[in-house]
Amino acid sequence: MKMPSLVLLCWLVALAGQTAAQRVGIYNFENNFAESSGQFPTLKILNRLGVFQEELIPQLGNVKRPVYVFDKNSGLQFDNRAAQGFFGGSYTIEIYFRFAMLDSWKRVIDFKNRKTDNGCYIYDGKLNFYNFTVGEKAPVVANRYTHYVMSRNATTKQIKMYVDGVSKIEFIDRTNEGTLDEENVLNFFYDDLMVKDEASEGAIALLKIYDYVIDPQEVKRNFTDIKKTVQNPSVAVSVPTVSAAPSTAVTLAPKTIDNNPLKWEGILQNTVSKQIITQATLLVLDSNMVELERKNITDGRFSVLLQPNREYNFTLESLGFAPIGFTLSAHDLRQKTNFNNMLMLQPVELGTHIELKNLYFMQSTAQLLPESDVELGRLLNYLRENPKVEIELEGHTDNQGDFNLNLELSKKRVEAVKIFLVKQGIVAQRITGRGFGASRPLSSNNREETRKLNRRVELVIKKY
Repeated sequence: MKMPSLVLLCWLVALAGQTAAQRVGIYNFENNFAESSGQFPTLKILNRLGVFQEELIPQLGNVKRPVYVFDKNSGLQFDNRAAQGFFGGSYTIEIYFRFAMLDSWKRVIDFKNRKTDNGCYIYDGKLNFYNFTVGEKAPVVANRYTHYVMSRNATTKQIKMYVDGVSKIEFIDRTNEGTLDEENVLNFFYDDLMVKDEASEGAIALLKIYDYVIDPQEVKRNFTDIKKTVQNPSVAVSVPTVSAAPSTAVTLAPKTIDNNPLKWEGILQNTVSKQIITQATLLVLDSNMVELERKNITDGRFSVLLQPNREYNFTLESLGFAPIGFTLSAHDLRQKTNFNNMLMLQPVELGTHIELKNLYFMQSTAQLLPESDVELGRLLNYLRENPKVEIELEGHTDNQGDFNLNLELSKKRVEAVKIFLVKQGIVAQRITGRGFGASRPLSSNNREETRKLNRRVELVIKKY
């Protein structure tokens, strides 16, 4: 009899959802650095002042519009303090710009105000987040305007990067390189203090900032509609460039990225008996939960070859044990994160409650958020891999608000998960669901730190 292979790791319902008030700031560079609504701070000039001028943009059918032209090793700064902590959680940055030079490294976004080399670059025309990953096919061309989008999910720490509406890079920002430091400013195009001459002259036509993650469909739509978004203002006023002191050319060693595959090896162990688990299956999946490889383990030892600049999802299962799921890359191992050469599996029995983590809903609704996609994908793969398994989903809330409304909300959220699975081809009769509202807390509801543990969805194996 085959035990269920459900991913146990990283499934938690965040019933608090995301805040209802979502903010977007738009900078059109219509002869100034002001944000169009007036609700966000004016951008600051870094180093030398550039010029506002009109340009024909071939990528937009030769639309003529004012743009801000910046000099080499100069740029712009967003003051997050003046914006009352806009970049304090999830965010998206959307830029329409061009670089004059794309030889070697060219800085796009700096999160640590020049104190670190890490951040967003264009590297020989390829999308790059140094020193974590590089996109192999990002079509960035010198003096050609590029639609560039980067987002970071504060909960999952997932960074996504797009060029011209197409996803090019996804990775988990485990060390918080994509967050601001104590200086609380965000720099664009300006060189850092670590290695010189990594900034190109260029021009920017549009900057949009969001305090939430926009989904791939919206990224694609924004790129398609960029001609409508980048409007043609009626008047352009030139701003004289401030003279700069001559610089001294310095030859520096280029940055290097370790592009060698990395072998990850280890053993499997029972969490209770501490004995080696000899028989198991390790599924290797890409970032979209598409299976790349299936390894049948027969001696308790596993071995995986991780290619550079890729994120992998894994599912590990064994008869009689609750499986685990996790995300890993060669960089994670090279940086010596919490992953090691020992994978632990916990024995389970029929009827065991398994908490589903990282399912996220819009606040006070049953609408699933895009941040739930990875975990939903894991659950979907599990049910496809185990066609005889039947499950029950149980929804729970904290005790804030009306009891009956919470009860109804917990039922609707369970139903939302079921609807997703059925639409993907899972037979509806295999899934039952119940909502318990606030009636079955795991922890105290007196403090938010413990109250959030009560907002969850649990899965019970009813048949296998």
